[in-house]
Amino acid sequence: MGLRATTSRMRQDWVLRGFRQFDAPVSLVLTYDKILDPGAVCHFDLGALCYVLVLAAWDRRARQCHNGQGITRSDIVREVAGIPEEEVIMTCVAMGYPTQFSRQFRPLDREANGDFVRYVGFED
Repeated sequence: MGLRATTSRMRQDWVLRGFRQFDAPVSLVLTYDKILDPGAVCHFDLGALCYVLVLAAWDRRARQCHNGQGITRSDIVREVAGIPEEEVIMTCVAMGYPTQFSRQFRPLDREANGDFVRYVGFED
């Protein structure tokens, strides 16, 4: 199997595991009240909340993975979590201690930044 096929299979596996929230013991579903649309301020606020939650968990040695599958299949997330239609699902965060779920995350082999990024105005 070629590299491209292997990478594609690994990416598909990652997406499918994401729909299961990576089998994490905790899944945070961050929502906001639909009445706040259209307004970007609530998106920034919820992003800040997500950032603080992730940092607080990290400080307690928990690990997490932000997950957009809650948005693509919000019907299922709503049903399972009991989220009313008046709320918009912004994002999900899978969370737990390394022995519970996050050791399964393996970084893919990636190209070096220097192979595809050009820094302008920064010195080494």
